[in-house]
Amino acid sequence: MSHLIDQDDFNGLQTWVEKYDQRREQVIQISRKIEKSSKQAIFSLHRNDGAEAAARLQAAEAAIEELLPTVRGTPALRYGSFSRAMEEYAEAVVFRGYLVERRLVPSSAVRHAEPEEYLGGVLDFTGELNRFAVLRATERDVAEVRRARDLVEAIFAAFIQFDLRNGALRKKYDALKYCLRKLENTLYELSLTAAGLPVTLGGDRDKEPDATETAAEES
Repeated sequence: MSHLIDQDDFNGLQTWVEKYDQRREQVIQISRKIEKSSKQAIFSLHRNDGAEAAARLQAAEAAIEELLPTVRGTPALRYGSFSRAMEEYAEAVVFRGYLVERRLVPSSAVRHAEPEEYLGGVLDFTGELNRFAVLRATERDVAEVRRARDLVEAIFAAFIQFDLRNGALRKKYDALKYCLRKLENTLYELSLTAAGLPVTLGGDRDKEPDATETAAEES
């Protein structure tokens, strides 16, 4: 039967598959480090610990630099674990940028991120911004909550221009609508509090379907 196929060719293909699997496993393992460090940076930012956040982001960036030659050499390996980790990293960088500049930093501020990874990180960031605004609302910081609402509204207006097909970005965009409404509700409740009426900050006057709420909370 060996004369029916080119055995040397298949031996070479076997070697390629084995090396691909090794590279894939490396990408998965290091991507976990990127994602974990980015999540820890976001947590530190919520605690107003800028130094710790910077250290976590540096760790994420070092891991990204380590993987870049691999994902560039084998582009198919970018999609999946590495791309998800890059979205988490983008979210952390965008959140830090907002806390420093009180605006949405451009995609050029997120080194090595592809456009879709940056956009995914921006949409995820709106969920963190909502959490940040709710905490500020407990301090009756109306100006900060309004600033967050205005930015999410601007992001929403920008995404309206996109023709998003069904996929990860589309799901996150749908959750963005809910995030905007939550911020508007928070401002509404702050106005009631200012008028002396008891309310629960962060509540919703209108309830979103469970699937959308779940997507918003996972962003």
